[in-house]
Amino acid sequence: MTAAQRSSQSYTVQSGDTLFLIAQKFYGDGNRWGEIYEANRGVIGGSPEQLQVGMVLVIPGLGQPNPNPSHTLNVEATFYSREETQGHPPATGIHGATLQEALSGRGRIQCAVDPNVIPLLKEFTIILWDGRQVPATALDKGTAIIGHKIDIFVDTNQEAINLGRKQVQVIF
Repeated sequence: MTAAQRSSQSYTVQSGDTLFLIAQKFYGDGNRWGEIYEANRGVIGGSPEQLQVGMVLVIPGLGQPNPNPSHTLNVEATFYSREETQGHPPATGIHGATLQEALSGRGRIQCAVDPNVIPLLKEFTIILWDGRQVPATALDKGTAIIGHKIDIFVDTNQEAINLGRKQVQVIF
């Protein structure tokens, strides 16, 4: 048995899995999905999009199983705008990016959370209603945010109104 085999674990692909989500689960960092893909190119095929339910993958670079696996929460997202806050600082005093800025790779979304569910300053990933994944940080809290709810920072009041409420997943 090689050192690589001793430091890996197998995983059977489940419905809804992506390489990003699998990397988030095992490494705590979805951006490491390429390591899993490279180790399983012979199983998956020439494209990461060929991932299928039931495939057995090797998860490389693990010693023991992760004692702190990532958490996935289904939450209701509402949206609050830069216009609405009029530049007032969030609870942490740290401003984050808007949804569009984060989707363009310019930072992590500023989110308001219930600190009893997601601690303030916690970095996490949001899987949007359309499957896109975007980095976020818990930088604010609000009196209406109780339990599995978050507010996502957007640019304008009109954008917040248009988006309304959406179901999203939070992975941390």
